[in-house]
Amino acid sequence: MEKKLGLLRPSWDEYFILAAVLAATRASCVKFKSGAVIVKNKRIIASGYNGPAPGVPSGFELGYCRKDRAGVDWQKKGSGHCLATHAEANAIVQNHKQDLTGTTLYCLHFPCNECAKLIASAGIKEVVYLKHYREEVPKAEEIFECSGVKFRKIVINHKDSLKVIEDVLKSTKE
Repeated sequence: MEKKLGLLRPSWDEYFILAAVLAATRASCVKFKSGAVIVKNKRIIASGYNGPAPGVPSGFELGYCRKDRAGVDWQKKGSGHCLATHAEANAIVQNHKQDLTGTTLYCLHFPCNECAKLIASAGIKEVVYLKHYREEVPKAEEIFECSGVKFRKIVINHKDSLKVIEDVLKSTKE
């Protein structure tokens, strides 16, 4: 973060990853919050968070996690119990009118294999993420490397991020 006149200002990467964090606040999963934004020319053109398709009740609405109810480890992917769409996929789907070629996707977790396929197919050129969430059979990195999608982990200072948000909210008080 850049500091001037006693105020912090996020870099572009920090700004967009914080936008992905904000998107994740809408996630309807009771166990795992995730968000993503797609950026083109320093403009957010789409956002997404993890949750089920319209009309499918979420864990938030049901008041429980389907995987917990079924006795399945919630970190285990592909059990068929979770009906949520991942944040990255939702961001891609939300932007059905604009070409995604050459864009950057900011997300909280390194994409899963299925989302990596969508990202590569959509023409997204780079993925910036906060945490690497590895699958049992990791293929996302291979998909990205073969298709030319760059990926990098970003580290943010949580305290500075909260300070920026606090300063903004303080400035809006009447």
